[in-house]
Amino acid sequence: MTIRVATVLSAREWEPGLVAYARETASLRIVLRAYQPSEIETRSSEIDVVVAGGEIAWVTPRQIMTWRRLGFGVIGVHPVGDAPAAQLLEQGGANEVVPDSIDVAALVQAVRFVAPSVREVVVESRGVVTVVVGARGAPGCTEIALAYAMDRSRRSSVVLVDADLAAPALAVRLGLPARPDLTDAADAVRSSGSIDERCIHEVGSLSVITGSHRPGETPLRASMIAGVIDAAAAEFGEVVLDIGSVPDGRQIIEASDNALLVVDASAVGVVRAAQVVSDWIGPQPRLVLNRVSVRDRGQMIEAARRWTGLEPVAVVLDRRQVRRATIAARLPGRRFTRSVAAAGGAR
Repeated sequence: MTIRVATVLSAREWEPGLVAYARETASLRIVLRAYQPSEIETRSSEIDVVVAGGEIAWVTPRQIMTWRRLGFGVIGVHPVGDAPAAQLLEQGGANEVVPDSIDVAALVQAVRFVAPSVREVVVESRGVVTVVVGARGAPGCTEIALAYAMDRSRRSSVVLVDADLAAPALAVRLGLPARPDLTDAADAVRSSGSIDERCIHEVGSLSVITGSHRPGETPLRASMIAGVIDAAAAEFGEVVLDIGSVPDGRQIIEASDNALLVVDASAVGVVRAAQVVSDWIGPQPRLVLNRVSVRDRGQMIEAARRWTGLEPVAVVLDRRQVRRATIAARLPGRRFTRSVAAAGGAR
């Protein structure tokens, strides 16, 4: 499906840059470069997405709402540092609000992902969405997410999605091919409303969608994979998301049902986790204390409890077998999986 785009003419570099890029790559079709809002509304049947600059006087919240009611995807572009302009675009309900310093390839990617889907996904029931997240410093989110998803897959259909936007690792961890990946799954959802089965890898009883790591290409943003999560929740009983660190996945956390906060069992790990908890927005996190030495178990539990204000729901001991399984791309052992299972709680 070729996405049909209308831009609001702007003297800023993003607008002619987007037009030139579209012409060179044929990734989009620019059907209109509008001077006035009436031009867009007159040709509404020809347009999928409107890209408009927040510095234009008539690009108001009311105008953006009108475009949304017409069924357009809307991207608002604001001058760098102009917080009031960005706020007005958000108030109008723009699907994406980006600064005008955005790379043109990233802007094109945003256009692709806000384009109205060919059909809407009809959801009669929705699976539970659980995010696995940690502070910066690699506390072991991928391994915990994998073990948790494996345990849950014994009870219902589960898909594990590598939604770590900064450092996706699930494909390497499981020895899976790099493609198709999360970007391919997102493309399929935007075009058809469902996840292409070729994007889902079967690992035992577990379904897996690997993360997107494409050197030289613009990384996915959290808002762009919301459709994948919704489509997965419509198909599976539970969706487990490995999202890595909090800053990159805040939007995903806010929309989830459950959250596991993985804490590295060290002084630095506990302090970093305390900071995450102090800024937390989303479902009450369940704390998983990871890589705990047998000798320091009691001390680390008390430190986590004191600094984060949360009671650990699972304590995972630091075992040599876990490291060996990771290096050999084997599935986690039963002992490790059982120790993580306590984080499940009530559904």
